[in-house]
Amino acid sequence: MLNTANQRRPGFRGVALGCTLALVGSLVVAGTAEAAPEQVVPIFGVTQEGLIPSEGEKLAGTFGIPNALETTGSFSYVDTERFNQVPLVQVGEGKDESGRPTVSQAVDLDALKTIKPVSDEQALSGARQLVEQAGLSPEMAVEPKVSHSELTLADERDQPSLTQPLDTTVSHRITLAGLPVTGQGARLRITFAPDGTVSQLSHALRKVVRAGEVAVISEAEATASCAALYPSEVRQLTPTLGYQFPELTASNADGKGTIATIYPQYTCNPVAESGTQAHRLVPAVPDASPRGDLKVTRSGDTIEASVSVAGGSEPLTYGWSSSSTVLASDRRDLPAISYQRAPRDKSDTAEQVTVEVTDANGLTATASVTLAGDGSASATMVPGGGGFGELAIGPLDVGIEQTVDEWQCAQDSANGFRSVMTSKGVPAAFDWRGYGAWEWDFKEPSLGGGDNYYVDNVDAAWYTGHGSASGFTFKSNVNDHWITPADARWGNGDLEWLQLESCQVLRDTNGTHDYFARWRPALRGLHILNGFHTNAYCVGGGTGRTFAEYLFPKKFLFWTLRPAQRVQVAWAQMAINREPTGVVYRSMGPWRPSDGVSNIGDYFWGQGPVGPDLPMSATMGMWSISGTV
Repeated sequence: MLNTANQRRPGFRGVALGCTLALVGSLVVAGTAEAAPEQVVPIFGVTQEGLIPSEGEKLAGTFGIPNALETTGSFSYVDTERFNQVPLVQVGEGKDESGRPTVSQAVDLDALKTIKPVSDEQALSGARQLVEQAGLSPEMAVEPKVSHSELTLADERDQPSLTQPLDTTVSHRITLAGLPVTGQGARLRITFAPDGTVSQLSHALRKVVRAGEVAVISEAEATASCAALYPSEVRQLTPTLGYQFPELTASNADGKGTIATIYPQYTCNPVAESGTQAHRLVPAVPDASPRGDLKVTRSGDTIEASVSVAGGSEPLTYGWSSSSTVLASDRRDLPAISYQRAPRDKSDTAEQVTVEVTDANGLTATASVTLAGDGSASATMVPGGGGFGELAIGPLDVGIEQTVDEWQCAQDSANGFRSVMTSKGVPAAFDWRGYGAWEWDFKEPSLGGGDNYYVDNVDAAWYTGHGSASGFTFKSNVNDHWITPADARWGNGDLEWLQLESCQVLRDTNGTHDYFARWRPALRGLHILNGFHTNAYCVGGGTGRTFAEYLFPKKFLFWTLRPAQRVQVAWAQMAINREPTGVVYRSMGPWRPSDGVSNIGDYFWGQGPVGPDLPMSATMGMWSISGTV
């Protein structure tokens, strides 16, 4: 159920909108040329799901780090003190608008300038040990890529005054039988602090063996399948054939999981009228994914839906979404649901129900039905979908806005963020999705908005939806379909941290860090704005959950397995754990050149020091930290 505080403000209407990004590549156009010869590629059987305990211990021993093996078989280590670490010194104390204690921390410029990251050659040498221990399967290859997390400081004119690399990272692009491998179950990444110690290490990989060959659909057929997953105005570039390794599924790091076979899949490359959208997947093998029909019946505000499924590998999971109502996440295992509509705007009478069915090997199929009033309707599933406690410091709350309600990966982000925060005693004051998410909620009241009721009336907010360097989008037209930097004045109320799971919102469009000047009008006390320089991928499993989990310590009984992370590091670790190799994450915020005070060192309330609000002024500069997954 929605929070009762959400039921208000009739009289607004919403309409659909796509997102905008830069157009790249060439457009695929159907033609009349002769059909291409049938393409045959391997399929692979899974022989081991991630690492087993002895391998986790060996990996930790090799690099002199704690054993960070998860029960799923993945290894995810981060050193709170060294990863993305900026030297800070405490220079004062105070209280925020709610009377909570704040700690002013200044960037130690002298110490910052002495940082000398390890050389690319030294990092590559260490990374070779990671690859050796990975025990790559036959036909699997990796290509190392070196990058550096960077802190950029800009002056009051938004001109970069210092760019300092903080560490050295080696990420690995993985191929299998010559085709690219992506997904949360295909990750090898290691970061070295300036002193040469390992500050971050991710190992998530299956061992596979060739299990035969299959014919795959053509690029033209894949393009048509991709088109069925998007609105009609979204065009398609040539899809990319490869392998998708879903998140690891072992239960006790025993090397056994639910994924038995890895099939080839196409990654869609969609383009809207003014840019690209998030990528989705379609199976490359005909009839390999689940198939069937969705039936929806409506009587007033009562909705009943069921799906009949054939094909696919058991067990199946079901992801349901509604255009008007937040559905409980525990409905994922049910082939039928019923619920009462709870639209934010009572004049929005149309109801869209979407189901995404995923089989045991991670192959998906999707169907949607829209009913304007009472009656029944059916739709045939199309292949594809997926993608890429108490706090004794006073009342806290968070907010959620999500504009792609028909995508289960986006629902996972919102559900996961909400679930973790509420489990820590931090309630969701509002949770708006689809047409219920409004630009009005993010817009400055003096400009005709109502952020003082919503986004700027909570401590942290999570947004998932389409975006670009110009801003981010909404289906509804309340007040319009876009929030731009000129519309916003965040932080002059309560908001400290805003997370934008959206393509390119913090993009450097011309190599001069122009995102500083773009977002300057919006920073009116906001501590940190988290986003992406590159596209952000819609991935299953809940990016919002991962981010929220890193804000708090990970405990088992009386033991702390991992301490709480700084807000900026939690965003970086979410991207590292969930986004594909090559994605660039970015965090930014204000800093005061006169005394060096910033919010770089912020933890979530109650988990470590939090800095004061730093309203933007003519003498205020800005900082950013960027890194490559």
